[in-house]
Amino acid sequence: MANHKDSIKKELLDKYISGNCTEFEKGQVEGWYLNINTDGKDLSDAEIIDDLIEIQGKLNLITKKKDKKGTFLLLAAASIIVALCFVFLWNNKIVPQKNRTQNVVTKGENVMPGSNKAYLSLDGQASIPLDEYNNGIVSSNSSIHYADGTKISELNVAQSVTISTPAAGQFQVTLPDGTKVWLNALSSISFPSVFDKSERKVSIKGEVYFDVFRDEKKPFTVNADRQVIEVLGTSFNVNSYEDNDNTYTTLISGSLAVKNPSLDNKVILKPGQQAVSNINSLPKVSSVNVEEIYSWKDGMYILNNEPLNEFAKKIERWYDVKVDMGKHGSKRLSAIIPRNAILSEVLAAIELKTGIKFYVEERRVMVKS
Repeated sequence: MANHKDSIKKELLDKYISGNCTEFEKGQVEGWYLNINTDGKDLSDAEIIDDLIEIQGKLNLITKKKDKKGTFLLLAAASIIVALCFVFLWNNKIVPQKNRTQNVVTKGENVMPGSNKAYLSLDGQASIPLDEYNNGIVSSNSSIHYADGTKISELNVAQSVTISTPAAGQFQVTLPDGTKVWLNALSSISFPSVFDKSERKVSIKGEVYFDVFRDEKKPFTVNADRQVIEVLGTSFNVNSYEDNDNTYTTLISGSLAVKNPSLDNKVILKPGQQAVSNINSLPKVSSVNVEEIYSWKDGMYILNNEPLNEFAKKIERWYDVKVDMGKHGSKRLSAIIPRNAILSEVLAAIELKTGIKFYVEERRVMVKS
């Protein structure tokens, strides 16, 4: 590979392609291909092409893998590297000029991704914005403060606390019992500043990941739209956006029970299972690849044959845009896309995989006819 400051060493790329990278190492690989030219040192055309040829050579080996689940992850990981390589080649004018009019065009294409943004409300009072540069907040029995210890509010009496994120926002929260919570864009969690002596109850909207502190004497209950989730100590993801017909609860570790509040029933999930229900149906349980479900928490989207209309909803929430996939909404996409990519890079990756051409006007993404 080319000699370049902060370049991905051959062994790291090998680990990435073979699916053996840690989340941090994945970020290194993907971040380098997104920001390959930010240190001011240019690679020659020949060096870049050599890099791309080496990666493409590795792709040819991937199809020999036997394991179905592993094969998808390898293919998806490799496909996004090539997509990001394409974006870099494009931006540096290595792709022939005659092709440039076919790529994402018009103003608005460099819409930035979301970041830490959230609002705090106590007892239903007016919301106050939280500091986006602090790594989450902690709610204790006596105060609410940032992770670095900076106090936000004293709590002299028990109060109702609501943390909400806007479009293009995310945030981390530590609850009074030590449970850790990650809020995706357009999501919220409400909880008491002091939990009851016999139980812990929270309510959510949108998408939330939980790592629940185990306390067998005080069960943890999550009220979501169309589902009630009963927990002792475990990690799981709940997707309950209003623009979805269903609520999805996915168990990462531990054990939990899911029931429909309007129906007298309950299902028990095992790790790797997902419960899906709507207001009129019993929860249906199936096995899923949990990494795809909670990948947003770790800074990426893992897509496995996902309809573009579904991915479009994620783009809308994370970039605060409107997306119209037109007649292509039912087409499916498999890829790994970093959440810190700008909008044009995401669209270029989709284009490379599907051939769909996009254009952007202000904060609207549309398909060329």
